[in-house]
Amino acid sequence: MKISIQQFLAFIVFVILSTISPALAFKLDPISRVFAPAGAGATQSYKIINDSSEQIAVELSMVKRTISIDGKETTEKADDDFLVFPSQIILPPQGVQSVRVTWLGNSNPEKELYYRIVAEQLPINLKKPEPSAPQTAQGGVKMMFRYMGSVYIRPKNVQSKVVLNAITHEKGKDGNDRLVITFDNQGTRRAVLSELNLNLTSEKGSQINLKSEELQGVNNGVILAGNQRRFSIPWPKQLPVGKVTGTFTFKDVE
Repeated sequence: MKISIQQFLAFIVFVILSTISPALAFKLDPISRVFAPAGAGATQSYKIINDSSEQIAVELSMVKRTISIDGKETTEKADDDFLVFPSQIILPPQGVQSVRVTWLGNSNPEKELYYRIVAEQLPINLKKPEPSAPQTAQGGVKMMFRYMGSVYIRPKNVQSKVVLNAITHEKGKDGNDRLVITFDNQGTRRAVLSELNLNLTSEKGSQINLKSEELQGVNNGVILAGNQRRFSIPWPKQLPVGKVTGTFTFKDVE
């Protein structure tokens, strides 16, 4: 019996998936923290919670976070900016471990700073082998849990200041018209474009209002302090293609 390429590939995927064993579950709580750059607020506590029935090993580290103008996030190691204790943990079944994180960086930054705490399950076999059990090679892939929590180093009296930098036209890869909106956060705290409304006016005077539900991919967009974000959406059908101006409102949430 002949099989198609699609059937063969589906069989290979099935075989791979059948060899993957589930990771032991844990939680990082909370997933987001605001630190003060100095004083008591420069130290915050987290909990690592083992929800499984087996021992697990977890390692914690810190990374600095940046977001490009097109929304791509990148990170780089930043362990020297923090003291994490303990940074490596072995948790018993259903165990809970408190972790203290202290900011060691600039005690008087001019604007909010952005990091992530990374909690990663280590691929270590903590099970004791049975004395009578024969040593056999085991295949398969083990999926490890990994959390990346948000860390904000926030000095006093910071605030966002978002301006609409540009509205332009471009052709998408499919040849369709797209509206490109560029925002600039000139403030000292990140902005979240929640409940965004965008009012657009064409050069011929046509006007439309785009509400948050029509701005998928833009609404709730995050713009870090001192950064720009560029968003591209399908060109609105009610708006003639050409030069466009606009105003906007949003509810900035912390």
